[in-house]
Amino acid sequence: MTPQFLRAEAARFREMAEVTEREASKQRLLAMADDYDAKARVAAETQPPEPERDPEPEPVAEAAAEVSEVAKKRPSDRRLRLNPR
Repeated sequence: MTPQFLRAEAARFREMAEVTEREASKQRLLAMADDYDAKARVAAETQPPEPERDPEPEPVAEAAAEVSEVAKKRPSDRRLRLNPR
């Protein structure tokens, strides 16, 4: 569960506690809210950092130029070779 989800649930429990008439139910809901807040803090501390964004991809025009160069070659020259000739 994400920290955001846990915090949202804690807020929901607090809202429910505000409208509950029975004191025992109110105390139970507030305890659940505190528990979810604690879980959210732990989840936020242990959550891995967001991955860095990849650099922008190369323009498509360059890739198209490479493809056209390969297409111009004879079929026998298009084979993948491990050692250059």
